[in-house]
Amino acid sequence: MHEAHVEQLKAFYDALGRGEVDAAVGLCDSEVQVYLNPDVVAAVPPKGHNEVASYLRGWLDSWDKYAPRPQEFVEAGDQVVVLVQLSARGKNSRFEIEEETADVFRFVDGKIVQLRLYVDRTVAQRATGLAA
Repeated sequence: MHEAHVEQLKAFYDALGRGEVDAAVGLCDSEVQVYLNPDVVAAVPPKGHNEVASYLRGWLDSWDKYAPRPQEFVEAGDQVVVLVQLSARGKNSRFEIEEETADVFRFVDGKIVQLRLYVDRTVAQRATGLAA
């Protein structure tokens, strides 16, 4: 795996954890796309810096606290699966969650061109061929 990809992904998560969406999106290709599972979401996937930034801002706005901590980076063909420990508290909620999630990134020419956000690590691993 390219060490540069790992460093870029660490910077992406650091920026998200600070709520700096523009910094996170700046690490992506201008045509970056967020994959949305069609079984779960009927929306058109956000594409490009502006739409992806808007999508991520909306996501972060739903939390009073959102602290993603990448734990492991696993190469899966042309993708990188990031196993994440997530600490979060919903907007105006007293309940905090601690979840093990996973995200999948695809790179082209050193830039993030696609990201897939998963709640379930096993689903992410299956989607990339890492688990049966």
